[in-house]
Amino acid sequence: MADIIKPDLCVIGAGACGLSLAMAARDRGASVVLIDRGLEEAGDPVAGRLARASLLASAARAHAVRNAHSVGIDRAEPKPNFRIISELAAAQAAAVSPRASPERLAALGITHIEGEPIFSARNALSIGEVRVQARHYVLATGARAVVPDIVGLDQIPYFTPDSILTNIRKLTHLVVIGGDATALELAQAYRRLGSAVTLVPHGPLLAGFDRELVNILVGALRDEGVAILEDADVATILPRNQGTGIALRHADGSAENLDVSHVLVALGRQPDLDAPWLTQLNLRRDSVRPERLRLNEYGQTTNARISAIGGAAGEDRPQAAARQADIVLDRILLGRADRFDAASVPSVVATEPTFAQVGQLEPSRHLRAGQTILRSGLAENDGARARGEASGMAKLIVGRQGEIRGGTAIGPAAGEVAAMVALAMASKTPAADLAGLALPPASPAAVLADLGRQARALRPLSLWTKRRMDLRRLLP
Repeated sequence: MADIIKPDLCVIGAGACGLSLAMAARDRGASVVLIDRGLEEAGDPVAGRLARASLLASAARAHAVRNAHSVGIDRAEPKPNFRIISELAAAQAAAVSPRASPERLAALGITHIEGEPIFSARNALSIGEVRVQARHYVLATGARAVVPDIVGLDQIPYFTPDSILTNIRKLTHLVVIGGDATALELAQAYRRLGSAVTLVPHGPLLAGFDRELVNILVGALRDEGVAILEDADVATILPRNQGTGIALRHADGSAENLDVSHVLVALGRQPDLDAPWLTQLNLRRDSVRPERLRLNEYGQTTNARISAIGGAAGEDRPQAAARQADIVLDRILLGRADRFDAASVPSVVATEPTFAQVGQLEPSRHLRAGQTILRSGLAENDGARARGEASGMAKLIVGRQGEIRGGTAIGPAAGEVAAMVALAMASKTPAADLAGLALPPASPAAVLADLGRQARALRPLSLWTKRRMDLRRLLP
């Protein structure tokens, strides 16, 4: 007889995303089964982010050494040791592994089962002799790197954002195919570590980000020596005995060939939906993006008992996956019906300068009636000026009633600025109230107070306020 388990929640995928969800559900008192498929879930959002952050930190140190003369320190040329850099990145990623040990999971009360699940019905699955009949299932199966259909790509050993983190050699000339945040982060990192780098977006560059600030970032990367070919596409990969040839096609129809040593494909991720049981469940795919599952605004698939989060839901930002997990747990455990709004979660490009945004960011020609764009530069900020980083800016889009519709920033502490804007939006804090933020003048986030003062200056005084001021003038 098969063992039958009837938990409140069954999480499929024991990567960092699934593990965090299982722990959060257990903290709320739910009975949880975590299914470990015996492999690393593609694009693990925590381990991958930690490893990449370690690489970027090494590159930032090298850049600081090379440019120390700008703050009165003798110039020196760094000598990166790629083996040690790779080992440090791997160690950072491995730091999260002990949390997933079977002993720890058992101590937390989570039932941990290894094996590939087979759904025998729309609400039941089997793993060997174990049968699980959960009230709800959540897919946390990750997302794999997108590989484009470029002629000749399958004939060379190319990198993905995951595999390049294990590289232990200096790359003479790296071409980066892609234009998302990860592509720009890795392009800058390898340039700082001494490689020649050419970036070919192969589509929109930072699609969905504010174009004015994208141009600032592109200028900064070019100043560091990253060649960015915004008007080009990769037409063909030309394998050679020594190096690789890249045939480019420009927007004006002209052609160009590059000789490179290595290729990095960084065109985003798509959900890992190849498991045979997904076909058995007959879950419908999105009509616009068929590489993704069709999900409603609450994270449910076309089977109401099955939800998806993180990479499986087409979202590879760890902070967004955490928000999805909260929404799913609130719905299945408490009956709440919060909606997931991807725009309300800050997006960060971890380059230098850092670029972050949240909410509605549209060009001025698309602003709705009554909306206003407020801008503030970082050149006046004491802290940024002292560090020699007095470039960049912050923007707010303010609605008719003074509400914050979105914000973006590029420069030091841009991520923190975006996080504070997101908090203000969530709490429905008017833009003018930012003027009251008691921030040290050296804090880059003090730019928000300046934006608040601008918003307050635009807000007309109420009739009652005017009368009260007139009355005060009459009093001795």
